[in-house]
Formats: sequence, structure tokens, C-alpha cells
Amino acid sequence: MMHIGEKVSVLASFTAGIRPIKFKWSGRLITVQEVTYTWRSREGQASVHHFSVTDGTSLYELSFHTQSLVWRLENLEA
Repeated sequence: MMHIGEKVSVLASFTAGIRPIKFKWSGRLITVQEVTYTWRSREGQASVHHFSVTDGTSLYELSFHTQSLVWRLENLEA
């Protein structure tokens, strides 16, 4: 697994919880085929939602910080 830790732009659905649909990283638009696992953590007062997602080839860990509204690509397993 490779640590990335970069901010990314994410298209997400917030209708029934939070679900990432697509994200842009390194000039590529990556479509999420499946959310394989979700969990939450805390950073001080902020809640952080984590998503393990796949595009069918690679596994990515995205995080969404509820206080700053920032999405990050945390890790990549190619």
C-alpha cells in the first residue's frame, strides 16, 4: 500500500449517507465501481469518514473531513 495524502476533488452522493461516485487525481477521473468498506475516526472535534473504494483495478482509501469539507486520497493499493 502506498501513502498518498493529497487533496482530491470528489463527486459524491449525500442522499443516504455519504457515497463517493468519482474523484479526480493526477489529471485522471476515476469512477468508483464499489465502496468496499467504510469507517469513521476523529481528528479533534472533527469527524472523518473513510471509504475503501475500487475502480475495478486498484483499491483507494478516500477520507472526508466534516469540519473542513475536504476530501483526501489517503492510500492506494494498485
